[in-house]
Amino acid sequence: MAVKALYVHIPFCNHICHYCDFCKVFYDEKVANQYLDCLENEFKQLSINEFETIYIGGGTPSSLNEKQLVRLMNIFKPYLNSVKEYSIELNPETMNIKKLSILKDGGITRLSIGVQTFNDQLLPYIGRVHCCQDVYDLINQAKQLGFKNISLDLMYGLPHQTIDDVKNDLLTIKSLDIQHLSYYSLILEDHTVLKIKDFEPIDEEIEYQMNQLIDQTLKEMNFKKYEVSNYAKDGYQCLHNLKYWRYENYEGLGIGACGKVDNQMKEHSRSLSHYLKGQSILKIETLSKEDHMFNHLMMSLRLVEGLNIDVFNQCYQVNFIEYYQEPLNKHIKMKHLFLNHHYLKVNPDYFYLLNAILVDFI
Repeated sequence: MAVKALYVHIPFCNHICHYCDFCKVFYDEKVANQYLDCLENEFKQLSINEFETIYIGGGTPSSLNEKQLVRLMNIFKPYLNSVKEYSIELNPETMNIKKLSILKDGGITRLSIGVQTFNDQLLPYIGRVHCCQDVYDLINQAKQLGFKNISLDLMYGLPHQTIDDVKNDLLTIKSLDIQHLSYYSLILEDHTVLKIKDFEPIDEEIEYQMNQLIDQTLKEMNFKKYEVSNYAKDGYQCLHNLKYWRYENYEGLGIGACGKVDNQMKEHSRSLSHYLKGQSILKIETLSKEDHMFNHLMMSLRLVEGLNIDVFNQCYQVNFIEYYQEPLNKHIKMKHLFLNHHYLKVNPDYFYLLNAILVDFI
């Protein structure tokens, strides 16, 4: 299967958020220039010049200065003829109209803005340094420049957040003409500030109520839920992430990036010093057929559309229904899963049990 998706990791941040466990380092202009040198060299070694999607994530890609953003755009600009979606992650406090213009000229078609919440009182608890007005200004400037595909990242279950806070965030979303939302529950990851400070997670029942409120309200606002934590208006699903969830091939550039090419998984070192020395690949692993089958199932069941059983059977030359007969019968009987034509789907009422369901398929 050809590789049609490219992920590019920019690890630099001007500050570190209290919940983040992604691969990141504090921004340094000289180091960032060296990193772009290595990134360009690594891209040339891929020998792939046709992608359908490119996604630049981090870290905070928008922490790069204007000259560096121009350089980053120029690395990929000659290869955009076949690209259907070109995304970049932004933090509001790092942006200005000049940077937005550079991204527009560089071919970016989709902006993913880190918001987390529109409550200025809650943002400091999670280490965010922007304010709501920064978000409004960024969205307005992006629209003025002609960006038509804008996504916001939000979170629920934050420190001191109430159900009313979530309701207010949803009311604000309704007032904004945006096309896509990623809405994640707070997960306390090891080595993050919130974990180190022993933040007490919110009650599971309240978190469930928040999730149900988000699902129902966004549905009323014509956002269709298409993945566990992602919602889009018609025609605005994230094409790049769909490739992950459908278990298609993808390549990754930069520290901490991963790639999947057929039966091989590639994982880059998270060490910046190693990467700058050219030691970018930490591990290339050839997975067993059984591992791939489970990974494919695990990723696809995150989607509302579910797992395409015909595609699965063709990929692995198995009969899916027979191979997973026992866990299938169990969870279909419990109404956690259901079959719809040639798709296996999670009952929307039980998405919150997905991890527990998947354990039975291992």
